[in-house]
Amino acid sequence: MPKPVLLLVLDGIRPDVLRAAIRDGDAPNLGALAGRGEAVWDAVSVFPSITPAATAAIATGGAPAETGIVGHAWYDAAQGSVVVYGAMTETVVLTGAIKVFHNNVWRMNRDDLHAATLFETLHESGVDGACVNFPIRRGPHEHPVRMRSVGRYTKGSRYLGVSVKGPKEYYMGDLFYSRDTGANGRKGSGGIRRSVGINDEYAAEIGAILMREKAAPFNLVYFFKGDSIAHHRGIAAQREWVTKADGYVARIFEAGGGVDRVLDEYAVMALSDHGHAPLLPEGRYVELGSIPGLQVSSGSRARFGPGVDVVVVPNGRSALLYLRDGVDRDDLVKGLISRRGVDLAAWTEDDWTIARRLGKELSFRPGDGLTDAYGDSWELDGDPQALDLTVAGDSLEYGDYPDALERLWGCLHTPRCGDVVLSATPGHTFGEVTGGFHTASDHGSLHAVDSEVFVLASGLSEGLRAPHRITDVAPTLLEHFGAEKAEPAGHRVS
Repeated sequence: MPKPVLLLVLDGIRPDVLRAAIRDGDAPNLGALAGRGEAVWDAVSVFPSITPAATAAIATGGAPAETGIVGHAWYDAAQGSVVVYGAMTETVVLTGAIKVFHNNVWRMNRDDLHAATLFETLHESGVDGACVNFPIRRGPHEHPVRMRSVGRYTKGSRYLGVSVKGPKEYYMGDLFYSRDTGANGRKGSGGIRRSVGINDEYAAEIGAILMREKAAPFNLVYFFKGDSIAHHRGIAAQREWVTKADGYVARIFEAGGGVDRVLDEYAVMALSDHGHAPLLPEGRYVELGSIPGLQVSSGSRARFGPGVDVVVVPNGRSALLYLRDGVDRDDLVKGLISRRGVDLAAWTEDDWTIARRLGKELSFRPGDGLTDAYGDSWELDGDPQALDLTVAGDSLEYGDYPDALERLWGCLHTPRCGDVVLSATPGHTFGEVTGGFHTASDHGSLHAVDSEVFVLASGLSEGLRAPHRITDVAPTLLEHFGAEKAEPAGHRVS
């Protein structure tokens, strides 16, 4: 029988931040995991490197083109409106708190997620799952709303619902819980999260209960605060927080009999979903609300009304642009790529994906050609320096944009990503749909500083290695359990 699995996701923690904490003795539990197993310090997120897209990739093995989850916000052409899953408090308030709450808790998993989750696929193989606070948790079991105030609101409301689908054991603050454990999440801070008790202290407490009771063969526990701290206080503050996060991990390990016993009896994996890029103190915000010669609609209520040429949906250090038929894409890209803070633009044309940066352009598609470090083969046409690629014989190596070909392909091959995607220069951000932006650090771009993540893994079934892409996490765990493998993500998606 395969070992049970404990999967820990630490939102937004940079690999160098965790590595420094382990080196300095401030993260002994995560350090023990790294020492006992494998430590990958240059694994790669998806693009856009935004939490909903990244957590969907972890839970399903799919790139945005496969999962349908492309970021914090996107334009739904069928409904003619912007869908916002959540972000800064300002964005939530201006969009409508109840609407965002509905999108995040109900719509994202129920309506917008196209790929099967680990919880669904493992259930089909007879493996039960447990999930604490993770955003992507769709599963086979029904879980009713537990908070009376939310339950009362659902009656007669066009938003929210009376229950959600999840794994056998599902906990999301005080909003959903499979059974009364005696724990509550009322120590949270900030907006909706505070009102429903979603916080890392609660996640650690429930994680410890799950381990103590050996509640499920597959356990996923999510800690989000390190990402929030980096946004508002910077990378040095995130470094301080990692010590606290390691204490949460210690609590879970202790409940399972101590770090040595857990690492003996469990397959344990810990990873981040994306990185973080420090922002400049001045001039960090790149405004996309106006484009010369074109009528732009932006904001949480953006739409293609009369005369509108472009709908712009910023996602941190990436941005999704949706174009009216007839808009000259080349002129649009030329104008945008010359702006300070815009690093590169990418789009699809026929069966090619095209990227432009620093006056250089590269077209690429899967096919017999150059092979990258991940074993994927690509046809290239144009200048590889547009994506900082180095060609050596029959091989290509990535520079500042890790796994760039797969990640761009896996973003742009869904209409939800728009007609043109932008990636910001380090130090800059496009902010959020309502015009607000983080001041200390942000993420979302194709650049390595946003995109590289860590993966620590120990105890996997024989022959399995720690994943080097977050899209490889689900397939690796399914193979560990002997379940049917997920289809590979990225450029294999049609």
